[in-house]
Amino acid sequence: MDLFTHVALPLLLGRWLKKSAEEVAALALGGLAPDLDIFLLPINWIHPNFFLLVHRGITHTLLFGFFASILVLFLATVGPVRSQISQHFGLDPKFTRRAILFAYVGVLVHLALDGLTTRGIPLLYPIDFTRISAEIFFYSETPLLLASLGILIIEVKRQGLIDPQKMIILLLLFLVLTGCVRLAEKDRAEVIFGDDARAFPATNLFEWTVLAEDGGDVRVYSYDALSREVLLSGDYPKMNASSSEDGLKAALDVAENLPQVRTFRWRAYEVVISAAFRDGGWDLAYRDPVMAARMMGMPTSPRGFFSGLVSLDVRVEGERAKVRNGGYHIQKRFEYLCIYF
Repeated sequence: MDLFTHVALPLLLGRWLKKSAEEVAALALGGLAPDLDIFLLPINWIHPNFFLLVHRGITHTLLFGFFASILVLFLATVGPVRSQISQHFGLDPKFTRRAILFAYVGVLVHLALDGLTTRGIPLLYPIDFTRISAEIFFYSETPLLLASLGILIIEVKRQGLIDPQKMIILLLLFLVLTGCVRLAEKDRAEVIFGDDARAFPATNLFEWTVLAEDGGDVRVYSYDALSREVLLSGDYPKMNASSSEDGLKAALDVAENLPQVRTFRWRAYEVVISAAFRDGGWDLAYRDPVMAARMMGMPTSPRGFFSGLVSLDVRVEGERAKVRNGGYHIQKRFEYLCIYF
């Protein structure tokens, strides 16, 4: 979900329940806390790992979300930061046990919202790496984003003059209406493509990306709920080996130990692999067909920015494996910026 909704919902909830300025501040800061994982990203660029130091990774969990809320609450109580929050938002952040509790409630609201969006969150990490998602919303939905931004502006400009109950009802109304539209479209898509197909919300409110498997092939469709138009965006074999498969399994085993490959698999909607034996080693190309389909309509320049989300190239020679598209980690920065805003 977008940043503005993550802050607006717990903020309005606190004001509606007539909580103190300290408690409302903690709720709002907790709603913001998980998305500050963007500051952890350089660790993964410098030293690739599989500790989920990615957006919607480690901080979007029940355990580490708690520590994220403590950190953000503490930073908000530092002199200059606290004075700015108090001056512009009429809030009074304090680092107390009660404030920490309310900040964690804000985190839970954040996790609940992100659990409704595509690809979801690893809620139970490190016990379970599975991403939990209802696959109802895209990363952010424009109507909801604009409503949340407008409400936050009103809250800042007209502090104490607007009924928070009306504002939270308005925001929840936008959330429910957007969700109802998405759910109706998802049900229709499942009827068209069959229950075995998987439908993922796309950037447009009325568009879906549908993944269907037929034997060893993966087909990706673009579905427009308004026009009822269905387009085949791509057809991929799950495994495509262009030369002798001798040694391919061993090469895949070596590649799968790379943290970049494990992270790519964890983030991807689906993974297909192309393999070719050249110059005494294996060239492996991991591709996410859903992201590949979404990038097709993009201009060449932006498509290059997001290429790290689409594919990952690995060279395997014996027991050694190396990621070949070195811009992968840098390119991921643009994905985080896109999703975050």
